[in-house]
Amino acid sequence: MRPSDLFQLRQVGEVAWSSDGRYASIEFSRPGAAIGNGVPTNEIALLDVKTHALRVLTSPAQEYIGFFNATFSPNSRQLAYLSVDHSAAVRVWVYTIGQAAPAMLPELDARTGFGEAPVTWLSNGRLLVSAWDAGADKSGDLYFNVLRGRNAAELWKRAYDAKEAAVSVVESRGPRVAAPTGRLVVVNPKTLEAKTLARGPIHHVTVSSDRRVVSYFQEDWSRPIADYFDPSRDVEAAYAAVNWGTERHVISATTGEPVDLSQMANVPAPPTPQLNIPLPRADARRLSLSPTGDTALFIANASGGSHLWLSGSSKEIWHANEWVREIAPGQAQRLDYKAGDGTPLIAWLLLPHDHNGSAKLPMITMIYPGTTYRDREPSSFSIYTSSFEHPQLFAALGYAVLMAGMPAPKDPTEFHSMRSHLNGVMPAVDAAVATGIIDPDRIAVQGQSNGGFAVLSLITQTNRFRSAISSAGFSDLTSLYGVFYGQYRYGDSGPPVKAQLLRMLQMERGEYAYGGPPWAFQEPSSRYLDDSPIRHVADVHTPIMMIAGEQDFVPIQQAEECFTAMLRQDKRAELVRYQGEWHTIANRANVLDMWKRIEAWLGETMAAR
Repeated sequence: MRPSDLFQLRQVGEVAWSSDGRYASIEFSRPGAAIGNGVPTNEIALLDVKTHALRVLTSPAQEYIGFFNATFSPNSRQLAYLSVDHSAAVRVWVYTIGQAAPAMLPELDARTGFGEAPVTWLSNGRLLVSAWDAGADKSGDLYFNVLRGRNAAELWKRAYDAKEAAVSVVESRGPRVAAPTGRLVVVNPKTLEAKTLARGPIHHVTVSSDRRVVSYFQEDWSRPIADYFDPSRDVEAAYAAVNWGTERHVISATTGEPVDLSQMANVPAPPTPQLNIPLPRADARRLSLSPTGDTALFIANASGGSHLWLSGSSKEIWHANEWVREIAPGQAQRLDYKAGDGTPLIAWLLLPHDHNGSAKLPMITMIYPGTTYRDREPSSFSIYTSSFEHPQLFAALGYAVLMAGMPAPKDPTEFHSMRSHLNGVMPAVDAAVATGIIDPDRIAVQGQSNGGFAVLSLITQTNRFRSAISSAGFSDLTSLYGVFYGQYRYGDSGPPVKAQLLRMLQMERGEYAYGGPPWAFQEPSSRYLDDSPIRHVADVHTPIMMIAGEQDFVPIQQAEECFTAMLRQDKRAELVRYQGEWHTIANRANVLDMWKRIEAWLGETMAAR
C-alpha cells in the first residue's frame, strides 16, 4: 500500500429512501484531492428498486466539489439535495421523477453546520431551506474546510499590501459576537415562488411530524459568561446553548407567525418492519433497509473491490475499487495479554505482508486512550479506511504495527491522567516482544489527537521507545485552556468567543472535569499541571516528531511549546507544520509529503544499532 492509494478509494455514503420504498438515493464518493476533511466529494445516484436501474443525477462539472444531504418529498416523487462548490457556496437542487435533469433553485445559499437541517420538505410542493441572508458574513466548518482559512489569508494579504488596516477585534464584553445572519425560506420548486418565514442567527431547525410547525433557536450573546458555567445546568445543555443559543422560537410553517410550543408535539413514526432478507454472499453486510422493511442494500468491501447489491438479486448494481487487488496487505495477528492492573486485554499486531519470520522486526506502537479491541481485527487495518496515518502504510515500510489496548480508567476523572497511559500500553509492548517477532531495541510509539497527547505523556515516563510521532497532540493543559481554536481564530468556522466557551466548558465541566479554570487552583500542584507533559519534559530522552495543522482546534502552539523545551535541552525533535490544515492532515500534497518525512524520520531514529 502507498500513501497515494488513500486518494483512489471510492466509498458508499448516505442512503435515503422514498417513503414508499420504490426509490433510494445513494451517495458515492469520488476520488479527490483531500481525505477526511469533512468536504463531501460525492455524486448522488437514484436507484429504481423495481427496475434495478441506477442513474447518476448530479452534475460532473468541475466547479462542484461534491453533492450531499438528499431527501425525498412526502409523495416520493421529488428528491432535494445540496452541492458545494469551490467558493463554499451550498446550492439546493431538486429532481422530479421522470424528468430529464434536476434543477438548481436560484438565489439560495444553504447553511450547513452542527445540528442543522438545511432542507426539509413541508409538503409535496413546499421545501423549507435554511439559507444565508444576502451579504451575510459566512462561516462554519464546511466554509473553513473548502477555503482553508481564507480570512487569515486575506488579513495577511492586507498586511502585505499595507494600504488598509489588517485588524480583527474580539470583545469580552458588549457585542462579543457578530451573529451570522440567516433566513428560513419556503420555496415551491416548480414555480420558484419563495416566502421568508424568519430572519436572524437561526440554528437547529426542526419540523413537527405533521409538517405544520417549525422550531429553531437563535443565538443570544448578551447573557453573562458565568451563566454557561452554572452548576445547575447540565453541561450538554451548556454546549447546546453555545452552539445554537437558548432563545427558542416556534412558528407556523405557513405564515411564520409565532405559535405555542405545544404544537411542536411529534407523533412517533411507526417502526420499520424487520423482515428476514438473506445476504447475497457470506462476506456482505446490510447497508440500509427501506422504510417498508422488504428491501435492503448490501455491501462487501473485499480483496477484489467494493460490491453493492439490492436484495432479491445476485447481480451487482455497483462495483468499484478493483485496483485493491494489486495491494498485498499486512498480516494481522491477535495478542492476548493483561494490563498493568490485571485486566484481560486484546492487542493486534500487523506484520508486513512479506514477513517470513527470519528476522526480528522494528515496531510502531499505535495508541489512543479509551480504545480496546475485540476478537475481530481492527477496522483501521482495512485498506478501505482512509486514515492519513494508516497502519498498513507503516507495514508497507517494513514495520510491525501494534494496536495496543488502552482501557479508560475506572475513575472517569483520571482519563487524562498521564499515569493511566502506562496501564494498557507497556504490557502490550511486552506481549509483542514475547512473540519473538519484534526487535526489543527498535520500538516506536505513535498517536494522533488524544493519542498524540498520550505519546507525549508516555515518553516522559519511560525510555522504552526509540522514537515517537505525535500528531495534533497537546502538551500544556494550562495554555490549552486559553489559546484560540485555529479555525476560529479569524472567524472562518465561527466567532472565536464561541470556540473558547466550548473549550472552557470542556475543561471545567466536560471531558476533563477539572472543576474550574487554571487560576482557581494553587500551584505548585494542580491537575492542569500534573496532567501536562510539558511539566515533565526534562525526563524525555526519546526523539520526537510532532505533526501539526496550522488551523487545528488543538492549537499548534502546543507542539511549539514542546519543541522549544526539547530545543532548550539539546534533545532531538522535529516540528512539521502544514498551512491550511485542520485536526488531520487532509490535502493530497501534504499527506504525500508527510509520509516522506515519516519514512525519513523512522529511518534515522529507528536504525539498527
